[in-house]
Amino acid sequence: MQRTSADGVTVLWEAAPGPGPLSAVLSFGAGTRDETAPTLGATRLVETLVMTPVGKRPHEFTSIVGEEATHFIAKGTPAEVTGFLHAVCNALLDLPTHHIEHATRLLTIDDPRTRDHRGAEPLSARYGPHALGLTTHHHPDTYSRHTPDTVRTHAATHFTRGNAVLALDGPPPPGLTLPLPDGPRPHRTTPRTRPGVPGTWQHRQIDTVSLLLTSHIHEPAAVTACHTLSRRVEHLAHDTLAFTDRVTTHTFLRDRLTLDRVLTLRPADGHGEQAAEILWHEALDLARQGPTRHELDSFNAHTRTEPDSESRLWHSLHRAVEAEHFGIPYHDTPSLLAGHATTTAQDVAHYMQRALTDAVLVVPPQVFPRLKTPHGKRLPNSDCWRPHGQHPPTPGTRFRMNPFRRVTTPRHEHGEYVLTDRGLVIRDAERDEHDIRFADIALMLHDGPGRIVLTGCGCHTHLHPQQVARGERLIAALDAAVPAHLVHTDT
Repeated sequence: MQRTSADGVTVLWEAAPGPGPLSAVLSFGAGTRDETAPTLGATRLVETLVMTPVGKRPHEFTSIVGEEATHFIAKGTPAEVTGFLHAVCNALLDLPTHHIEHATRLLTIDDPRTRDHRGAEPLSARYGPHALGLTTHHHPDTYSRHTPDTVRTHAATHFTRGNAVLALDGPPPPGLTLPLPDGPRPHRTTPRTRPGVPGTWQHRQIDTVSLLLTSHIHEPAAVTACHTLSRRVEHLAHDTLAFTDRVTTHTFLRDRLTLDRVLTLRPADGHGEQAAEILWHEALDLARQGPTRHELDSFNAHTRTEPDSESRLWHSLHRAVEAEHFGIPYHDTPSLLAGHATTTAQDVAHYMQRALTDAVLVVPPQVFPRLKTPHGKRLPNSDCWRPHGQHPPTPGTRFRMNPFRRVTTPRHEHGEYVLTDRGLVIRDAERDEHDIRFADIALMLHDGPGRIVLTGCGCHTHLHPQQVARGERLIAALDAAVPAHLVHTDT
């Protein structure tokens, strides 16, 4: 791995495997996890605005926004690559915000999500609408909330020379410059886990079953465990019983030393409990006994499968770029393979025992799996609605449905609100309660006289003054409690 710099930007490169075009990736350590609920979508808007003046070119180029980073990619002659990089840098120096309406329309039409949405729901369950948990909340209307000033501020914070790395598969072109805006690498904090969620199962509005397991950044036993678990579950649920699709695995960087790994599969209608129980029971079995010798040998053979030289080169460069952006310890390919080769069944079992203590299993609505913890106790549920009878009623000021609505609304839709010193409690007809703490509200949108609140658990709650008697007082209390920077007033 070679290292140099251009205009203060770190440049990483390795010799190309042979004659051919030059490939370049200008990467910024800014992704979905660096946004907040009010700035959601700003990274995609910056990327789209940067690419708008690039125009059509005779060589390959594209751009990608992920959870952790944004990449501008080009492949061509050294002169073509240099021209593309200069166009990107010039657009960031003077962001063309006069194209913001056009960019917003493009993003409204295109799929706004940054990767397979299936792997993201457990992140929302674990973190709520913050950092990694924001991935599920990208929707077309998020882009229209941004003004030119908010997008410029986001770009000035995250798309700077201090937060950039350039990776090349050959020597840098002579005289390469990267005239990016000045600025340091922004501080990135570790996402805060929602209390009471680790080591539970939870309902979400999805049609998949997912299991989130946490590991160290370079932990061979975790890689072996997830590979083995996915193969076991796939063999049972897909190959043998044929009621799910194949298992997909997703990794998300929590911090410089920690990964969240998500295994997910989609069951056929009526098979949600079976899919969840197979996934969890196979994980428990792996924690008790570890993989078989045959499974270990199969995994090691899989890791030794020789990729083509170009893939091997870019895998190495990708790890080096991550190390630069996030301070992750760099491991070269031989070191990683050596770690896998020496992993034992006991190593895998010990990893799974640790991982299952704070795992999160996410299932669709109306799915109620019967699961046990590794210690034989019932695996608790952490849904944000608290069942009546399992908690004392919350005291506070009650706002009941107005008399006319009570008469015209079916009994099972009756409900009320309870205003407390710290927040608002929604109580349904069964007396179940959903607690909304004012301090945990991530975003509030004005909807005429009503409000749409993104709560700390990730739920969207609609409040309208006509729903209850004295509803205007309820809205006024909400307006007084939510800070102005978390309020979006444009309908």
